Amino acid sequence: MVPVMLLGFLPLLKMTFFKGDVMKELTISDVQSRSTDGRLEIVGLITNKGNRTWSGVTIEAEFFDASGAFVDEATEYLRTDISANAQEHFKVSIANPTAALSNPDTKTVVKVAGGHTSPF
Repeated sequence: MVPVMLLGFLPLLKMTFFKGDVMKELTISDVQSRSTDGRLEIVGLITNKGNRTWSGVTIEAEFFDASGAFVDEATEYLRTDISANAQEHFKVSIANPTAALSNPDTKTVVKVAGGHTSPF
């Protein structure tokens, strides 16, 4: 009876102790900024270094002025899954960016803000 009960708790154990960490498994590289048609676009490459497929991944671009003060942020939701050991290009687009965002001294930091994976 006890072994059967333990089988019932296996999914709960997997969800609690073996879930992936989006910040560790997904990395961002090749980030570039470009201005086109009154829009600021941040493009780059996201790499899944883990062994899980990630979905619902959110990319966040944060902007800081020359003194390091926070200026603004923008997010983009990826509509595609990122399979284990795969790469996917992304684009964060900002319509009508402020002068502070277009300033060449503005520093852009891009990171993974969230995502979902199945523990099974």
